[in-house]
Amino acid sequence: MDSFNFDAWVELAKASPDEFEQRRCDVVESLISNSDGNIRRLRGLQCNIDMERIRARTPLKACLRISSLMSDSFLKMNDELKMFVELDCETTSISSHSRSGAKIIHISTEYEQNTSTCKSSLTSSISEARPFKTSSENGNN
Repeated sequence: MDSFNFDAWVELAKASPDEFEQRRCDVVESLISNSDGNIRRLRGLQCNIDMERIRARTPLKACLRISSLMSDSFLKMNDELKMFVELDCETTSISSHSRSGAKIIHISTEYEQNTSTCKSSLTSSISEARPFKTSSENGNN
């Protein structure tokens, strides 16, 4: 699909919903088959999207459900990144102290201060990248 003509797709959806759906499936399948990514993962993701469309009784509900899936996935990725940053900060703090030779440190003060400083500076910038709430945080299930 070289170019996307929104108006043509709208007209097709109005004139022939079945043909629209078949062409939509063909385009999605072509994009997945020709991707450089993990094709199995993409097919699974498309299956989840299709199931949400079936479960939703209206196009608007389908849109909201799919949007929630994307938001939940983004937030999960963000949380995993935060955990990685925290782990990296702890590892960096420990290794910088162990390279210093025979220096004896009091773990409950110096280590915690270094780790806390690293966590707070990196975590605050990551927290700003969390613009959405999950459906469970919004109270929707």
